[in-house]
Amino acid sequence: MFRPLFRHARPLSVVGGFLVGMAGAGWSFAFDDRLGGEMKRLTDVKNDLTAQVRTLNEVASDYFIANQQGDLIFITANQDQARQDIAELIYKGNLLDRATPVRNMIGALAVARQLDYRKTYDAYEALNDKAREKLSAENFFRLKMAEREIITRGQQRVPVLMNTLFEVDKAISTNERSQERYRVIGLISSILGNSLLVFASLIATRQEPAP
Repeated sequence: MFRPLFRHARPLSVVGGFLVGMAGAGWSFAFDDRLGGEMKRLTDVKNDLTAQVRTLNEVASDYFIANQQGDLIFITANQDQARQDIAELIYKGNLLDRATPVRNMIGALAVARQLDYRKTYDAYEALNDKAREKLSAENFFRLKMAEREIITRGQQRVPVLMNTLFEVDKAISTNERSQERYRVIGLISSILGNSLLVFASLIATRQEPAP
């Protein structure tokens, strides 16, 4: 009863082992390739978001330091006993120093398409030039208001980027689990295919005539 089945077991095992092995390899390659490409894209997005958050925080920190120094310099420069020539030089130097982080923040927001760099910076530069031309409370505080608006805009973007970064991290974790699962499927298919081929080899050995 089992003799015909046994007679066809070897070719069936060979074909089955080959097909299962090829299917496992194709499955693993197809999904690994797709998931690998997606992982690269997600990793690039994560790196970009991380760099944006770091830049925004560093620029804001640099500005706050320059702003605190500027407030002290402005108060000192407006005291009667202050040397006006020296005070004005220090004051103007601070206005140039604080323009750097503001310009960097405008640049970061412009790259993220949150504002027009040329338009925003030209308006800020005009206020900065005016404040340096004449040491007055009106010019100083008008400049500070413009700076605060720009810096605040950058700070408000940080939580948005962090939320997006959180979602990207979740997607990366899901991708990693999927890759691991598909690798296991590929490994099982490979083992099963090889087992069938070994089985076919054993049948062939058994069917060989004795010397």
